[in-house]
Amino acid sequence: LLLLAVLAACSKPPQAEADAAKAALDVAVQNPDVAAYASDELQAARDRLARLQAELDAQEAKGALSRKYDTAKNMALEAQAAAESLAAQAVTAKEQTKAEAMTLLNDLRITVPEAEQGLAQARRVSGVRLDFRSLAASLAQAKAEVAAAENAYNNGDYVTARATAAAVKGSL
Repeated sequence: LLLLAVLAACSKPPQAEADAAKAALDVAVQNPDVAAYASDELQAARDRLARLQAELDAQEAKGALSRKYDTAKNMALEAQAAAESLAAQAVTAKEQTKAEAMTLLNDLRITVPEAEQGLAQARRVSGVRLDFRSLAASLAQAKAEVAAAENAYNNGDYVTARATAAAVKGSL
């Protein structure tokens, strides 16, 4: 009788653990920073849940006496922990992105005026054959993009701010 009780306990799917993992992922998905700053980790958590479901399905396909849900239970607990850590990972990544964007913007606050000064000096050199109109237009475009990056930064869109600032820095 004891042996049957042990076998029955091993053959029950870890539904509570699986539901907790799914609920933790649902909570994480509601946080917009998770998608913006921890998208790879979010996908990994989704993949864990998919593997959990595959394991549950595989065990369900077996005969009642040969089902073992120990692996599924561990997978559910790991999936739950991964999902619950997404918000903290997003906060860390957001702060890193914010710092990187600020560094780039600070660099551009120096680089753009230096480029303007260099262009002005080049205009004064006789015999220099440059397309000053095109260079001035490129510099004006860079200034506009820096302003857009600063606006994105001030609005909390650090991903756009970093990407835009990096593109401008690469073009100067």
